[in-house]
Amino acid sequence: MLLTIAVVIVGCLMGVIDLPKLWKKKEWKEVTVYSCLLLTSIFFGIVAVNLWEFPSPLYIIIWIYKPVNQLLAYITGS
Repeated sequence: MLLTIAVVIVGCLMGVIDLPKLWKKKEWKEVTVYSCLLLTSIFFGIVAVNLWEFPSPLYIIIWIYKPVNQLLAYITGS
């Protein structure tokens, strides 16, 4: 629990340091991308420090490409 709080605090400190500079320059796209990446990294940091089981991204790739592969095999007659 303490490590989870530490990850969240470090992530918030990173946001507090970097986001005001982007906000003042009115770089809205950069603020959006930075915020999304920061939230994603905080999420994966929490998963890592708690040693939770997280499925491999390979399963998502297989789930997406399996129907495409079957369609191409059907079209080519393989």
